[in-house]
Amino acid sequence: MNKNTPVKKDKIFIKAALALLIIDLLFYTLSLNKLYIFVGNASIYPLIYATHFIYLYIFLISLCKTKASKVFWGAIGPFFIVPVALFGWFILFYSNKKDYYYINSPNSTQELVIAHSNWSLGETNHYYDFYKETTLPILKQRINKESLHVMTRYTDASDLDVLGAYNAKWENEQTVTFKSKYLNKTTIYLK
Repeated sequence: MNKNTPVKKDKIFIKAALALLIIDLLFYTLSLNKLYIFVGNASIYPLIYATHFIYLYIFLISLCKTKASKVFWGAIGPFFIVPVALFGWFILFYSNKKDYYYINSPNSTQELVIAHSNWSLGETNHYYDFYKETTLPILKQRINKESLHVMTRYTDASDLDVLGAYNAKWENEQTVTFKSKYLNKTTIYLK
């Protein structure tokens, strides 16, 4: 193949689609093993979600043969794609927005990540997921199978106050206990 031969658009889009498929399979495989990616206090999943729609928009424009149709789909395409993307984002990310709090063990050999969220309709429902560190810094393993759920009424306490995260007691480097006036003693084992 000659170096001056232009790369066909079809090959670029096929490679991009395969790359997105590989990324999706990677995240799916990680989640089956209770492994999740964290970058600081943020999750990378909304970025991956948005990347799919950007690819779809570019693919839609590139399929057009004439300049007029490219302009038409370039202007009209977002009106079709953005509502679907926003609806999906609202369902997947906004309504289940989690904040993250990090706790280190006394000797700093372990780090516990607490993902917390709440929703309120008369009473407030607090949800907690716990993650421990792995050998890779951005990869965390989920400890609990189901979210810890605490329901409160008539309180302005934050999620972390309800859990008792600020007063967490480490029994050793592998065990942490939470206790508050809203929650009975809850022990998390990092092993």
